[in-house]
Amino acid sequence: MGLFDKFSKTFDKFGYDLDGFDKNGYDKKGYNKNGYDKKGYNKNGYDKKGYNKNGYDKKGYKDGYDEDGYNKNGFNKDGYNKNGYNKKGYNKDGYDNRGFSLDGIHIDTKINFDKDGYNKKGYNKNGYNKNGYNKNGYDLDGYNKNGYNKNGYDLDGYNKDGYNKDGYNKDGYDKNGYDRNGYDKNGYDSYGYDLDGYDSIGYNKDGYDRLGYDHIGYNKDGYNKEGYNKFNKNKIEVKND
Repeated sequence: MGLFDKFSKTFDKFGYDLDGFDKNGYDKKGYNKNGYDKKGYNKNGYDKKGYNKNGYDKKGYKDGYDEDGYNKNGFNKDGYNKNGYNKKGYNKDGYDNRGFSLDGIHIDTKINFDKDGYNKKGYNKNGYNKNGYNKNGYDLDGYNKNGYNKNGYDLDGYNKDGYNKDGYNKDGYDKNGYDRNGYDKNGYDSYGYDLDGYDSIGYNKDGYDRLGYDHIGYNKDGYNKEGYNKFNKNKIEVKND
């Protein structure tokens, strides 16, 4: 606020102008138009650069470290986390949280395996971890934690989609819904015909039903059940013609 502004503005009996600021530019709570008090801090206690009076930023860090002396990655100036381990997982004595050195020697047993019989990578002499799986993720029987072997089949011989090596599910149907003989659960093949050669309506590939009549009601000789053709003549009448 310039000198001219101080004398050109109108202030009430409490010393505040129409915008609510005194002659020095501060409101009743002590903040200027930019939201900072006389010491340069906002209502949350941070200056323009984002630091509080103790020098910490909004995330609680000062020169990159929090009040406990750890950076955003959780390590102190010496490179160790709160549990005493560095980025590689070793303490000041050179051992990891399981007691193994960088060379894989255990601090107690003085060999490559700990008291429980597991090495630095967590595997026993047979190559299995505490959960019973090897480095490839399979147990002694050759199955992973999801119950599938290296070929993708479970103990019953089915893959994650529910099909065996031949491509059929437990009900005996393939992914298209047909059994080994080529019929679906309703007994029809991919063309829509059953074992006897008839479709769901009851007609065969030639268009005749089980009694030998087509959709219009005539047999292959052209006669209906009453013995007449489409011209309403029976066999004798046709013969006489």
